[in-house]
Amino acid sequence: MRKYREEIEKYIDEHKDEMVEDIKRLCAINSERSEYVEGAPFGDGPRKALVLALDMADKYGFDITNYDNYAGAIDLNKKAKGLDILAHLDVVPAGEGWSVTNPFEPKVVDGKIYGRGTSDDKGPAVAALYALRAVKELGIPVKKNARLVLGTDEECGSACIKYYYTKEKQAPMTFSPDGEFPVVNIEKGQLQGEFLAVVGDAGDKRLVSIDAGTKVNVVPPKAKAVIEGFSIDEVEKEAKKVTKETGIKFSYDLEPVFEITAMGANAHASTPQMGNNAITGLLELLSRLKFSPSNKIETIKKLYKLMPHGDTSGEALGIAVKDEKSGELTLAFSMLDLKDNRLHGFFDCRIPVSGTEIRYLKP
Repeated sequence: MRKYREEIEKYIDEHKDEMVEDIKRLCAINSERSEYVEGAPFGDGPRKALVLALDMADKYGFDITNYDNYAGAIDLNKKAKGLDILAHLDVVPAGEGWSVTNPFEPKVVDGKIYGRGTSDDKGPAVAALYALRAVKELGIPVKKNARLVLGTDEECGSACIKYYYTKEKQAPMTFSPDGEFPVVNIEKGQLQGEFLAVVGDAGDKRLVSIDAGTKVNVVPPKAKAVIEGFSIDEVEKEAKKVTKETGIKFSYDLEPVFEITAMGANAHASTPQMGNNAITGLLELLSRLKFSPSNKIETIKKLYKLMPHGDTSGEALGIAVKDEKSGELTLAFSMLDLKDNRLHGFFDCRIPVSGTEIRYLKP
């Protein structure tokens, strides 16, 4: 293929503007996972993105297959299986704090495309489609088929690809344009943990509820708590200290209840150090407030000691590990809900290849 490199690069340069417009069209669709509806197993947004991507490929002369709106396939030719390219069209929640544009109004500024999904993974999916276009339209000879497989549920467990492989066999070779360039040949193990506790309450100064996080694989940018029995001055005094130490900012609504909102910065759970976790920032504040003694407050404090603010490597839990091949363990405290004295939470842990089952899964 080396002798075709100049032709391919020339083709991509000539079709760059067209490719950018196709990326923008896909990124304009909010394809966060939502409730099942008939014909859309992961919600209407992912279905719309899949239909549009397959329509693009059909327009460019490729054979396409839709697997019940779980996944789609785009074939270079009708030859034997050679390569599967696995990409996905669903996205993590839009989050807040967008400054250049709104999340589903993609915009090109200074040579970069801004919008949710531009890099994870609609942009790479379209880039793969244009690579197939280049090979096809330039008439470059290949001995086997290359198939672009488009999933619609990668961010929530990849049920899309699991369904696809109940219908099709895997190709001899597979790669996914959804990582670091030029290539990653190791992936950390993923452990998504869930915990549940029933807690007791007492006294006048109470923690009523917590509502934080939307997806287990996203560092939450916002977290809310409702409290009773405190003055605004008591809370603000401690909140200012927490903001200075953590960068988490706080706002307050005093009617009809005293609600605290912690505001951080979102990130993918695989890179929690790139965000600023609003849950742990909120728990830092709550642990400093002088609540009436209760089992609920003691549980919150113990929980916070296990996953304190800024600890994205599991040091407090005693699970930190790293190796030369796959780097450092990461830990993201991603969802927490407290309602009617029922505490329910989730975390996302990515474990290096040197991690062992005994260390992480055995009591």
